[in-house]
Amino acid sequence: MTQNLSSEQDFIALVKQAKQGDEAAFELLYENYFSPLNRYILIRVSDVNDADDLTQLVFIKFYKNLANWQDKGFQPSAYLYSIARSVIADFYRAKGRKGNKIANSEEVLEILTDTSQSPHQDVIASEEIKMLYRNLKKLPDNYQEVLLLRYIENLPSSEIAQIIHKSDVATRKMLSRAVAALSKIVKESKEA
Repeated sequence: MTQNLSSEQDFIALVKQAKQGDEAAFELLYENYFSPLNRYILIRVSDVNDADDLTQLVFIKFYKNLANWQDKGFQPSAYLYSIARSVIADFYRAKGRKGNKIANSEEVLEILTDTSQSPHQDVIASEEIKMLYRNLKKLPDNYQEVLLLRYIENLPSSEIAQIIHKSDVATRKMLSRAVAALSKIVKESKEA
């Protein structure tokens, strides 16, 4: 029954149907957004079980808030990522540790490096991604988050702006600065 949502209108229509009790509509939303949200959360928390639990929690919160959901002109998926961001912050608060740094986990690296190319190309791509990932962890949390949303989740800057509660211009500037900072770190690590 998996059907890809091709537009913002599809999402909004399904949310409206789910608000009225249509379980199939909510199931379609779940099927379409579970994987990208789970990947986003997994990269932030590094434990597969925690990521699965937190992704479920995102959908529970989304379901409980359906009655209050209103189309305010925002990108629909930004609403789900905002819930995910809040759930991750709550997770780290409950654990009593500072969060949102990109986690260091071999499982996460395997997900990021799944390229399905020739074995030689896989090794080269895998090493490049691992090096980039290690350098990414050296950036401030806010830079890590915008780079993750832009280049791993492939979200446009306008949607990222809604998720992080900044203007589109401020978000694009932050992305530009994050790319420049990462580029500098990568260059320094290659010279070392």
